[in-house]
Amino acid sequence: MKKVYAEIGFGNDTFLSTEIEEGDTEYRISRFITPKKVNEFYLRFWAFKKVLIISNMQGVKIKAKSKNKLKILFGIGGDGLKDVKNEKE
Repeated sequence: MKKVYAEIGFGNDTFLSTEIEEGDTEYRISRFITPKKVNEFYLRFWAFKKVLIISNMQGVKIKAKSKNKLKILFGIGGDGLKDVKNEKE
């Protein structure tokens, strides 16, 4: 099953983006696509090598990362993709 994380905020390449994880592979697209089944809402504050995550599923966590970044994001996590029509851009 695909894990889908749709995010709004600053720090990714685009203001609206969706990360899709399939097994060991993950990729990001420049659109906000909600998961078929939403089960998580989170705020992520990433400053340098520390990340503060506030989530309805995981509570409050602080993680150490190897990369220096600055991000402020609101995200929705879940399983599967809704059927998305191919649109011309």
